[in-house]
Amino acid sequence: MSKEYFEVKSTKELCRLLGLPASEANKVEARRNLVLAIEKVIKQKKWTHEVAAKKAHVGRTVITAILNGNIKNISTDRLIDIAQNLGLSVQIKVA
Repeated sequence: MSKEYFEVKSTKELCRLLGLPASEANKVEARRNLVLAIEKVIKQKKWTHEVAAKKAHVGRTVITAILNGNIKNISTDRLIDIAQNLGLSVQIKVA
């Protein structure tokens, strides 16, 4: 089974590739940043998926999904909760 990969240079380009309206780019970017921050803290602390899950107050499969980039069924609110439970400070700026 062959997998096809695409490289994009911006969130707007990613939305276009996925068939999402450009207006979704900010939401996609925020979710991406949450995932990257969660991944970074887990790697920095050298936590296993199980340890990270306990600290985040979620099941191990949720952490595994996040680290695999499979966040389709994980809400932004839940990603924020996980990030905060892992000791991250989440700030939302509106301009």
